[in-house]
Amino acid sequence: MVKFYDLEAAIMNCWAVCDDIETVFKQVGDGDREPTPDEVMNALLGLKQLYQWKFEQLFTIYELILKEQRGN
Repeated sequence: MVKFYDLEAAIMNCWAVCDDIETVFKQVGDGDREPTPDEVMNALLGLKQLYQWKFEQLFTIYELILKEQRGN
């Protein structure tokens, strides 16, 4: 059984995208070593896939909560 708290935690987990983008931004702009274009592209592709999964998981939790509420 999924709890409403699980939805809140998943939403907050997705907000981490802002921190992750800031990390890339700082490395590109102020890092000790400028990343290569390949490193930047790999980081961005990794972030894209990671957040695709996070948002899929978030939506699954949302759907489960809706399903449970309709069943009550």
